[in-house]
Amino acid sequence: MATDCMGDVEVRKMVIKLKALYSNNFRHNYSEIFPLIVEIAKNENSYSLDYLSNNLEAMRVLVENDYVAGEKEFKGLYQPLKKLSDHINLEIGRYSYYSVNEQKISDLEKKNLMLQTDLKKATEELTDAKQRVSTVQTDLIAVLSIFAAIVLTFSGSMTLISSVFSEVATAPVFKSILFLLLCGLVVSNVIFLMLYIVGKITNRNIYARCKTKDCSCDPQCCGIIRIKNRLPYIFWLNVMFIVLIVIDFLAWYLNSYYYFLPMIVN
Repeated sequence: MATDCMGDVEVRKMVIKLKALYSNNFRHNYSEIFPLIVEIAKNENSYSLDYLSNNLEAMRVLVENDYVAGEKEFKGLYQPLKKLSDHINLEIGRYSYYSVNEQKISDLEKKNLMLQTDLKKATEELTDAKQRVSTVQTDLIAVLSIFAAIVLTFSGSMTLISSVFSEVATAPVFKSILFLLLCGLVVSNVIFLMLYIVGKITNRNIYARCKTKDCSCDPQCCGIIRIKNRLPYIFWLNVMFIVLIVIDFLAWYLNSYYYFLPMIVN
């Protein structure tokens, strides 16, 4: 009765079976109905409480019509079937009420779990925010100190460069250029060092994007190659200064050589 919605012929056959059952003074046990209802309502089987209820109602209507007509076909079945129908419908209603409450409890448990998760996340964020607030003053002072050092370094370098330019008229040109290149090399590296320290304090990455997935070099990769890959700007800037210094040295040497060569020959 709980497997499918029965037609009129099947309903009549089932009523005939019940008439034969109740003709021998059979009485159904009320306490056994609820466990059957629970078993039928499980999702893993092919039964349905709706099918059971509809088929039972169709049987009750058929027997009731026969009862009104004077019990011509299903004599003595009206009262037992009515009682069975009432008991089954009562247990179906009880199970539905139980299922609704169980679903509400399950929903409350899920909401409680979500609230606990959100509370834990909010607590972690609050702790992290407190840690950041506690260190922001120290970081700010450190960053301001580093930038002050950069300004002082840059200012001192400009003073040094100005003094070099003031001596250009009396000093050889190659010597002046050499001092300028050395000043540029030192100042650029000092400024980069200050920026590197600021990046470490503020947890900012100043490296270039790594080409490998795990950001690892070849085991045979030397330190210069690592600097070239991770800090290309400072690497090529130093290369440029070094090349210019070498060219200046060569030009200075050649100029001195060709200047003294005629004097040596004479």
